[in-house]
Amino acid sequence: MENWNASLQFHKDLQIVLFEGEVPLAEMHAALWSEGHDLLSGEPESVNFTGPEQLRTSLGSALCRIASGVFQSPAGMNIQLTITVEEYPRWPDAFILQWQVSNLGGEPVSFDRYSCPGLRLGSWITDDNRGERPWSLQGAAVHWGQDFAFPLPQPYERDNFLGHLQNAEGGGIPLVYFWNARQGVALAHVEPQPKNWYMPVKVNTQGISAALESRQRFSLMPGETLQGLRTLVSWHHGDFFAPLSLYSSILSAQGLHPAQPNAEDFEPAWCSWGYEFDVQPAEMTGVIPILEDLGIRWLTLDDRWFDGYGDWNPRTDTFPGGGRQMRQMVDKIHQAGAHTQIWWYPLAVEDGVGRWESHHYRMADILHLHPDWIILNADSSVARNNRGLAILDPALPEVQAYIADLTRRFVQEWDFDGHKLDNIYTVPACYNLAHHHQRPAESSEALAQVYKIIFETTRALKSYSVTQICPCGTPPTFSLLPYMDQAVTADPTSSAQIRQRIKFYKALLGPRAAVFADHVELSDGADDFASEIGAGGVPATKFVWPEDPLVGARLKEWWGLTPEAQVLWKRWMEVYRSHHLADGEYLNLYDLAYDKPETHVIRKEQKLYFAFYAEHHDQEYQGKVSLYGLEPTAYRLHDYVHDVWLGEVRGPQAVLEVRFQSSLLLEAIPTAK
Repeated sequence: MENWNASLQFHKDLQIVLFEGEVPLAEMHAALWSEGHDLLSGEPESVNFTGPEQLRTSLGSALCRIASGVFQSPAGMNIQLTITVEEYPRWPDAFILQWQVSNLGGEPVSFDRYSCPGLRLGSWITDDNRGERPWSLQGAAVHWGQDFAFPLPQPYERDNFLGHLQNAEGGGIPLVYFWNARQGVALAHVEPQPKNWYMPVKVNTQGISAALESRQRFSLMPGETLQGLRTLVSWHHGDFFAPLSLYSSILSAQGLHPAQPNAEDFEPAWCSWGYEFDVQPAEMTGVIPILEDLGIRWLTLDDRWFDGYGDWNPRTDTFPGGGRQMRQMVDKIHQAGAHTQIWWYPLAVEDGVGRWESHHYRMADILHLHPDWIILNADSSVARNNRGLAILDPALPEVQAYIADLTRRFVQEWDFDGHKLDNIYTVPACYNLAHHHQRPAESSEALAQVYKIIFETTRALKSYSVTQICPCGTPPTFSLLPYMDQAVTADPTSSAQIRQRIKFYKALLGPRAAVFADHVELSDGADDFASEIGAGGVPATKFVWPEDPLVGARLKEWWGLTPEAQVLWKRWMEVYRSHHLADGEYLNLYDLAYDKPETHVIRKEQKLYFAFYAEHHDQEYQGKVSLYGLEPTAYRLHDYVHDVWLGEVRGPQAVLEVRFQSSLLLEAIPTAK
């Protein structure tokens, strides 16, 4: 069966080979593992192929084919494997597949792992790759600080669990992608709800393999059928942008549309995190004069303004006036013509166990009133998030109502203009018998409903509001994408991560998405605005001002804004406002892994904005750069950071000899006809 320039070939054992032209890209197969033995090994009986048949599915009009066969054993096992393959005209670079197994025998069939599919890449991934390692994007949120995309080492192994990790992160985007300088293959599930499956990746001397698999022990009763997940297999040329964009399109076809940003989502912001956990109201309002000079109109009240997770009342030591003082602080910010966001961690709640930094957890008042609201694990232990906190069950209507009340408190009563929702990953399946779940997974499936409530309640109260969801150091959980109008690069550890994550979100949320680049102090040199702005991000900062030895004595890190830094910050804010690239159209014309130097390009009206980056910060690059995306006309080239004109080129492609330190940001301006 063929789709565009690719085809699927079925073998007698119901293994599938994906070809692009004559090149075998990947082999796919299903496996039912029971105590180390694959119950679907060998050749099946009664192999049957039907189709093609034109069908209307939940994704649209499709051409459908079905293959099936029965695997038998001397002990009387009869398992039917059925594979459905769908081709959609709107996605010519993809197949949608689904595997299912049915027990046709008279006895239960037990297994502990169900791979559907397992995938092994062909030798193309390492052959003819200019001596470089292949790259991979892996969307599972496995640990803080992870590179979303990276060159694959050998050996390598990662489980990529898509569910909640106890006392850690979890969730993410259920997609893995492997590519070299010529082509790539992606594997994803496209279910509209999160699933607690694994997407393991392994690299060894035999090659590169991946899978989409359940590791939950299961007994398939006679006559019973187990359905696998709806699975995307696609092929591309270039980096992760195209497969992520395709994945987003398939989610949108199921109603999961990314939230549309408003003008305020593209405004630069200052965050109080430079003051760390003990920011004072006077410190929040004290930076207003310097922010006015820099042209920054958004301020974020960050972590630990509150007494305890779950109750979210102002701390008595930093906000002794309580909610009244909080409102006064917000009023002062508004009087200065600025807006402000509030940091919080929905669903997190203290149950008297543990601590975070200097804060020892107590029993939250809300848990005194409703001790049965929390999620319990299968062994009846308390499920805990990355800060060791208990978790409210988002599937409970009472919890949803409580979150709605908190949102109104922050936005209506205290008058905040939006949210910084932080440490947002996923939640585990819930086994709390008091919740009467029909399925434990109802809790993780309901996670998005809580963020929908926050987003829609806030937008209804303030149409210009900004709702930022920060999955600190990891990719986001896909079901939350419709409920954040500002993505964030989420604690990047380098300038390269900032740029990579900006491109990641432009693919996932749309080429004009608002992507908060996070605090510039996290970039290389702590001042790399070129990476934040040139790649299409919204610049941000967390400086401390004015310099105060008493403040410095209480902080772990000092991010004071010196007079020299003030001049630099102001110049970059002027650069940003002059060109406002963040709301331009990101064009996927360069491979982030293999095109050197690293290049990003954004279109605004008739202009193209190119950003070139040396491999390392403060490194010099000297050589040629290619300018893609030009129309067949003449362009004047302008280094808009240093206001230097670099001559004229003619499209549709041009090559320019350059020499720069760290970065070079150019605008290509069409000459008058």
